[in-house]
Amino acid sequence: MQQGPVPYTDFAVHVAPTAEGGMDVTIYGELDLATVERVRTALADAIAGKGPVVVDLRACAFVDSRGIGALIEAALKLQEQDRKLILRGAHARVLRTLQIAGLTDSDLLELEQERQ
Repeated sequence: MQQGPVPYTDFAVHVAPTAEGGMDVTIYGELDLATVERVRTALADAIAGKGPVVVDLRACAFVDSRGIGALIEAALKLQEQDRKLILRGAHARVLRTLQIAGLTDSDLLELEQERQ
């Protein structure tokens, strides 16, 4: 019998326009080698829209180097269009990965912590 919390093992990514005129990309699960191509496709769909792209990471428990690469690629494409990539609600583990990658002190993207 399993005890304790059950880890979230399913993966999903959802893209939707925002009321403010941008695009939301919500990631559920881990952003890693197994899921990065689905995230790249979702980010490309969001970039095809208008306004800023907000990546909601509140349900994302882990990001590896491939995931970081996908986020950087999207941020660079948006920067070319004078648009912004915003990462929302990164958990401590994901935030630490972003810090190690040097993205928390970068002008390439914006970090938005969840409001308490």
